Amino acid sequence: MNKSNLKFTEIDEYHSCQPADIRETLEQLRQTIKQAAPLATEAISYGMPAFRQNKVLVYYSVNKKHIGFYPTPNPIVYFKSQLEKYNTSKGAIQFPINKQLPLTLIKKIVKFRVEEDIKTSTKTQNINKDILSYNNKQSKIDKEVCNLLSQQISNGLTKTENKIWHGHPVWFLDGNPIVGYSKQKAGIRLMFWSGASFDETSLEVLGKKFKDASVFYNAVSEINTKDLKRWLKKSKEIQWDYKNIVKRKGVLERLKIGNILRTT
Repeated sequence: MNKSNLKFTEIDEYHSCQPADIRETLEQLRQTIKQAAPLATEAISYGMPAFRQNKVLVYYSVNKKHIGFYPTPNPIVYFKSQLEKYNTSKGAIQFPINKQLPLTLIKKIVKFRVEEDIKTSTKTQNINKDILSYNNKQSKIDKEVCNLLSQQISNGLTKTENKIWHGHPVWFLDGNPIVGYSKQKAGIRLMFWSGASFDETSLEVLGKKFKDASVFYNAVSEINTKDLKRWLKKSKEIQWDYKNIVKRKGVLERLKIGNILRTT
């Protein structure tokens, strides 16, 4: 069978066309990539298995004598000394098909690509430079969490203002605080000012005095982006008026659109 002429729609199909021993190796590679990039989605691109976050992070393919691994040029330069035993080109690494994959090195390369992807995406977003500075001051793991949160929030709340407010990143809609995050002992706290009204069980840390609700993260892998996108949508539709809370002497009122309450 000429596999080069086959049209694949998913990675399982690509793997199933390979000999049993190669399938086992490919599955090791697949799981290593997923561990290093837990938020990446699987795809077939240019006929090869690929993993995409904002853009494609890596590709791989089976060749006659090697498995081609394509992480783009930068990590090949960065990990040059650790790749000396392998044939490389500008954007490709050849792992001999009859030898054990260097899974630890592959994981490092994929994590490098994840950081590149987040940085590149973040630079294209309308994110206040002070927020980027806040993120960069965190520890490596917390920085990854903060970068992903700022990216996802800015994608979901495109017409908002964002800045450092009371010492941590906050996004505002018409001057009303909507969502923010902060470093605390329990982890990175993501807080929605009106989150207690979202009816979301995962926003389990409820404010005792106002209408806020929060969740804590200690790793990027803990962030469910589907949940986050849903919460961000609700944050635009469900708002309590924190903007005028001082004027109203601490009393919160539900914001309205015309004469209609913001609802889900």
